[in-house]
Order: sequence, then C-alpha cells, then structure tokens
Amino acid sequence: MPPKLTCTCRQKKEARVHVIYTGGTIGMMRDDAGVLAPMPNELPKRLREYPTCHDCKYQPTYFEDEEPPLVVPPVEGAPYRVLYDIVEYTPLLDSSSMGMDDWRRIACDVGENYYRYDGFVILHGTDTLAYTASALAFMLENLGKPVVVTGAQIPIFETRTDGRDNFLGSLLVAGNYNIPEVLVFFGNKILRGCRTTKISSESFHAFDSPNQSPLGETGINIEINSRQIFRPCNLAEFSVHDRLEPNVSLLRFYPGITPQIVRGVVSEPMRGVVLQTFGAGNVPTQSEELLDELRSAVDRGVLIINITQCGNGMVAPIYETGKVLTEMGVVPGYDMTQEAALTKLAYVLAKDDWDICNKRKVMTLSIRGELTTNKVAKINDIDLVEGVARTLHLSTAKEREQMCRTFFPALVATAVLEGDVQKLSDLREYGADLTATNSDGRTALHLASYAGRLKICCTLLAHGCPVAARDRFNRTALHEAVDTDNHLIIQLLRQNGAELRDPPEVQAEVLRALAERQACKRLESFRLAGANLTLADRTGRTPLHYACQLGHIEVVEYLLPYYPSRYIKDELGMTPMDYAKAANKDYIVTLLRARDKADRSDRCLCGD
Repeated sequence: MPPKLTCTCRQKKEARVHVIYTGGTIGMMRDDAGVLAPMPNELPKRLREYPTCHDCKYQPTYFEDEEPPLVVPPVEGAPYRVLYDIVEYTPLLDSSSMGMDDWRRIACDVGENYYRYDGFVILHGTDTLAYTASALAFMLENLGKPVVVTGAQIPIFETRTDGRDNFLGSLLVAGNYNIPEVLVFFGNKILRGCRTTKISSESFHAFDSPNQSPLGETGINIEINSRQIFRPCNLAEFSVHDRLEPNVSLLRFYPGITPQIVRGVVSEPMRGVVLQTFGAGNVPTQSEELLDELRSAVDRGVLIINITQCGNGMVAPIYETGKVLTEMGVVPGYDMTQEAALTKLAYVLAKDDWDICNKRKVMTLSIRGELTTNKVAKINDIDLVEGVARTLHLSTAKEREQMCRTFFPALVATAVLEGDVQKLSDLREYGADLTATNSDGRTALHLASYAGRLKICCTLLAHGCPVAARDRFNRTALHEAVDTDNHLIIQLLRQNGAELRDPPEVQAEVLRALAERQACKRLESFRLAGANLTLADRTGRTPLHYACQLGHIEVVEYLLPYYPSRYIKDELGMTPMDYAKAANKDYIVTLLRARDKADRSDRCLCGD
C-alpha cells in the first residue's frame, strides 16, 4: 500500500486530491489549425503555467520521490490548501465511446490510490458523464471520501469557459468537505452522482438531479446541505466491486411498440432490462402478446425494472396499467434516473452471492441514495446515526464502531418495542449487532420476551441471539416471558433450548408465594418454562400444601393434575389433606376426596 500523506498534510492544513483525466472537452486545446482537440500530456504542463489553477509560490508538503504537486491558489473560507496531481489516460477517451470496461478502470484506479488521498476528481466528457458517476457510486463500496466527476462545455484554457470553475470547484469540494459520495460538480451545483442526468447539450448548467435537490451550491460561499449526504452506516472497509453484468439494456416504450421489438430486447442472453414506461409506470395493457413477452422474460429469470420516461416523478403501482407489470414480477424503480437504473442493475446482477429474490429486493432499496421509496423507517434511523456522526466529526472506523455500539442498541430496542421486523432486519443490514447487550447485560431478546413480541423473538433467534444470556440481575429472556405470562414466547424459547436454571430452593419459594397469591396464570407460566410444581420448600411443604391450608380452591384444582401423589408429607408428616382438615377447609377436603374417588374409578376402568 502506498504511503499515506494525510497526517503530514493535515499538520499544514493541506488536503491531497488525485485527479484522473479520462478525456473530454474540459482538457482540450487548440491545434495549429485552431481546432479544439485532445492534446496528450499537455494538461498538467499547462496547468502549472496557469495562475488560477496553480500557486507556484506555495511550498507544498510531499515525499522526496514524488514530483511536486500542483496547488490550488488560496480560497477564502476553505479550511485546507488543496494539493493535487493528475494521471492522464492514454489514449484520452471520448465519453460517447466509454463503457463498462472504462468504468471498471476508473473505479480500480480510485481503489489503488484510495489511502494516499483525501479525495478524487474525475475529468470526463459530458455525453456519458452521468452514466459513469452512477456506475462509480455503486462500484465504490463503503466509500468514505468524496469522488467528484466533472467536465465542461468549453475547455479550461478558453477565454470564455465553464471548465475552469468546474475544475476548481471540484478540487475544493474533494479536498475540503467530508462527503463520502460520488458527486457531480457542474454549473455551480454539487449533485449526487447516481441522481444525475444530462439535461442540455448547450447550457453551462448541463446536468441536474430532477428528483432530488442539490447536495450543495457554490456562489460567494460553498453551501453544503449536510442533511442530504448519504453516508454508509456499516463498519465494512472500502472496497471496489469491479464486476458488472454486461447483458443489461434500456427499453423505451412508445405508441405502437410491437411485441417483436420487446422480444428482441428481453431475449437471451439478456439478464436485466430497464423499462422506460409512460407516466407513473404505464404500458399498453391491451396488447396481451406484448405483456406475454415481458411475463415470459420474468419467468425466465430476467430482472426487469420499471422507471418513468418523464423528466421527473416516479413509478408507482397506483394505476391499473402499472399494476399489471408489478403483479407479473416487474420491479418498480421508483424515481431512479435511467443512468442509475441501468448501472445499478448491472451492479446487482453481478453479485453472485445474492439470489434472484435478494437482487429484486435490493433494486427497490436505496443503497446509495439513488431512489426514494415509502420505506421511511430505515432512512430515519440511519439519518439519526449520520447526524450524530456529522455533529461529532467522526470518520475513522474505530470512531464509527464506538458510535454504533452506543446508538444501534437504542434503535434495535425501538424496533423491538414497535414489533417492526422489517426495521430490525434493516438495522442488521446496516451493521447493528442483534446479539449485543446493553449496560445491564440485557439483549434484544430479553426486551422482546418481556414485551410479548413473538415475531421479533423468532427473528432474533433466527439471527443467533443467545437464548441463555443472563443480564446483571442473573435473568434470562425466559424469566422475562414468565414474569409477563407470555406463554407462546415461553414455548418458543423452550423449543430453542431455554431452561430455568434457578436453584430448586429458589424456585420452591417462588411457587409457594404464587400459590399463596392464587396466581394460577403465573404458575402455568412457570410450568411451561420447565418448573416442577411439586417442589418442596425448606419445611418440606409444596405449593399444594399451602393452597389446601389457605383454602384456595382454584389453585388446588389447577395443581392437582400435576401431583402424582397427593399424600406428600412435609417435615411434620402432614399431607395437603391434613392441612385442609386442620384449617377446617371442608370444601377442599371434599374436593380431594372426590379426586381420589375419580382416580380410583379410572384405575379400575383401566384394569389396574
């Protein structure tokens, strides 16, 4: 791994940014004939001579074996001086010719240099810039630094240019702001990469995110909307997923589209298709043959996503024509752009360790902030964690782990009390440990058992929550279920190996007290939990002794079936019948005699 510069740079209030120049208008220059054209190896050289892009008087920090980096001139309000270097692709690429191999190359270059720099800038042609930004957003997993994609309508070195502002703005954002996302900086707007689409071939404001407001804007000051930043909330290390499924395509519906055209798009070897449908996700449902082509593809395992071909808005299965697609297994893409939908589909399909059901589910989830759904519980929970991380300026894995150990148990507890299995599963996906204990040593299973949340208990047990874990009061989840008479949960816990391990003398005292209080339901809870209702206390007396002495007929009736012998004697040689007689509880004596008579009759019928 290359040496890190972060500590050295930070001592001088410097940030290091790596620029990858892939090609495009932004770096073009005029040739001898006055025509704009890419000039290999000229951009870094010319930038050193350009005072608005390089401060030649500043003495930057760098390693001895490196070429001195370029330095952004001082900017008022920017906390760090931005040092940058440039790697230029050979040959320089026209963006209209770029594809998955080029996205993979860029992603791997970011990955190889990830630990040397504070941020990255990708210089790119505008035609497919939104596709590249979307692809990188998915391929760069658990990203913790800004990766800014930018370009220009007019080259940097032209007198009237947008390229200079886009380039310098991207450098400042990459070096000065903790935005762990793939971004697009263009026309003074900071946009989420996987929300971006090109809207003009002529305007300096060539890109927009139609279904989400910008993450920030630049004017006299750089204003960042920190609440909208999408931060990963698991503790996994940054990695590059460098595989994409090539057999994906876009199919735009139009009036009069034929089944043959649809068949041509969804046929083998196609594995994923993004449908661009009318309005809120509508297709011509009168054509059964057309629908049959889509239905056949879904049944064959083709993953089909439905997005709107409108400039903004989302696909929602609220109209009858849209519901037809959802019912046949087409996945709603909500408000994803065509660029995000296509690249996400290629990314998801390349995940060999996910089955098709999981892939379909992931396509409906916002994994990089690329779509808006009605599943607000996860977003709210993660927003809370992100907000705390931003407030405390947490960035390292260790700091995040400490924060998550503090906040995730509270979020898990909320999901348990609400009985929200989906939220619990979402939290687990984001890194919450469902087996963790709080400061009292209690697990989520303790709380779920106490609250009577049967489905939550099933989920926790399925994810390995220990059934025998004891809190600092020496109580298990089984104790909680017993104390709240949750009989179904008691049985569930017992089926999963839970046991009452309290000493027999302790159990006997508890059972005695329950018999005295006529707590038949609680006695049944203890019985289901594995307690022996015939346990005797230190005097040799059982719960039946006490119930008979006190005349608690309901308790006696409850206990009798679980006593093989009703003539158990205590230390004084007294049976339950003796105590009933001594206390003049004639109705108890009558009941015991009647049960004895019934038992003798049963034995006679059985031939005993």
